[in-house]
Amino acid sequence: MTALKELGYNDVYHMKEVYMRNDADFWVAAFEAKYEGKGAKYGKEQWDHLLGDCMAVTDIPAAAFARELVAAYPDAKVILTTRSVDGWYRSMLATVYAAHVDPWRKLQSLWDAKAASMWALRKKYHEHLWWNDFPRYGKRFFQEHNDLVRSLVPSDRLLEYEVSEGWEPLCAFLGKEVPAGKVFPWINKTDDFQRTSREVTAQVYWRYVQAVARVVVPVAAVGAAFWWRSGIKAFLNRS
Repeated sequence: MTALKELGYNDVYHMKEVYMRNDADFWVAAFEAKYEGKGAKYGKEQWDHLLGDCMAVTDIPAAAFARELVAAYPDAKVILTTRSVDGWYRSMLATVYAAHVDPWRKLQSLWDAKAASMWALRKKYHEHLWWNDFPRYGKRFFQEHNDLVRSLVPSDRLLEYEVSEGWEPLCAFLGKEVPAGKVFPWINKTDDFQRTSREVTAQVYWRYVQAVARVVVPVAAVGAAFWWRSGIKAFLNRS
C-alpha cells in the first residue's frame, strides 16, 4: 500500500479505511448477500458507492470479493502479491487471527457502536473465508484465493509480484517511472497492523471515557449544586 501511494495512488482502500470511513456495515451486507443469500448481491452500482472514489483496493475484506470486483471493473489491473504460504500464515496468526480471538475486542463491541460494527464484519469473514478455524483452513484459503485470481484475470492485466522484487516490475506493470532516489518502502505488516490496532483501541477507549464523562459530569454537577444550596441554607439558618 505504501509503495502504491509513492506512485501517486493516494486513495488506497484497506481495512483501516473500513474503520475510518465507517464502512463496516456495507461490507457485512456484502458478505450476507454473497454467502448467506440475504439481500441482493453487490453489482457495479454498489461497488461504486463503496469504492468508487478510490484509486486502488487491497487486502481483506475486498479480497473476499475478487470475482465480484473483477466483474465490476473488467479493465482494472490486478496485482497478486505472492509469498510463501508459511510466511503469510505466520503473519496472519499474529495479526488478523490474534485480533479475532482477543477478548478485549469483543468487550469493546459491547459499549462502542463503531467497534461493534467492526466486530460484526470480523465475524463474517472469519466465518465465510476459513469457517471460523483459521489455524486449520487458513493456508487452504490462501492457495484457493491465488488460484481464483489467476483464473479470473487475463495475463496482460495480472502481475504476480513479490515485494522483494522492488520498484521495477511494479512500475513497469503500472506504467509509472521508478521513483528517483526512493528506497522501496519495506513495511513490516505485522508491526504495522499491531500499531494500527493499538491506535484503534485507544480511540475506542477515549470514546468510552467521553461517553462516561457526559453522564458523570452533569450528575456530579447537579450533586455539587444540591450540596452547595443545602450548605447555604444551613448557614443562613444558623445565622
